[in-house]
Amino acid sequence: MNSKSLALDSVLSEIKMVGTSKLLDVGCGTGDLTIFIANKLGIKQIYGVDVDENALSQAKQKGIIVFNLDISKEKFPFSNETFDLCTFLDVIEHLENPDNALKEIHRVLKKEAFLLLTTPNVASWYNRLLLLSGKPILGIDLSKEIRYNYPFGVTQVISGHQRLYTLDSLKKLLIFHGFEVKRGLGYSQVFSKTQVKGVIRLVSFLDKIFAKNPTTAANLCLLAVRK
Repeated sequence: MNSKSLALDSVLSEIKMVGTSKLLDVGCGTGDLTIFIANKLGIKQIYGVDVDENALSQAKQKGIIVFNLDISKEKFPFSNETFDLCTFLDVIEHLENPDNALKEIHRVLKKEAFLLLTTPNVASWYNRLLLLSGKPILGIDLSKEIRYNYPFGVTQVISGHQRLYTLDSLKKLLIFHGFEVKRGLGYSQVFSKTQVKGVIRLVSFLDKIFAKNPTTAANLCLLAVRK
């Protein structure tokens, strides 16, 4: 299992579901992680929303009930207090309007139901070092057309991210939208799933060390409940 899967596995161990529970994956993509989480928790009623029709087609083939919508703008096609768990995995950083998505997630979750969220950490240990050296941080684009070339052959990834969060700012955002954060942890970069090469691979062990403290980890994983 990679670092993200291990972090999710750790958090999922704290969630108890019954056979009639419903899961909504907000920004489900092709549904691979959706199915991983549903299987871990024994959830059979699985729903997903996304803006990518091709990805939704693949998710539907996995047995997910899918809906195409823009979660930054549109209302979710579900009644109030429908779901026992919402997953929101590596999506919030891409949104033009995360507030709409969080308001809708709060609306469709039952009281005391769970929200599981992951996103990159803008205050990661390597971003702190990059800023101190006058370099742009990783995880947000300079433009849609060019990539920044760092020393040692490291090239910036075109991410499509519109906003990034620290642990503290993400907690405050969730609290503002009616959630109580139960747990926050960090996990290291999944280098095999990025185009980042060069010297960062040689210091991946540092990434694992700093991931033990979520304030300096490459990525954040938060478990919250709807109040």
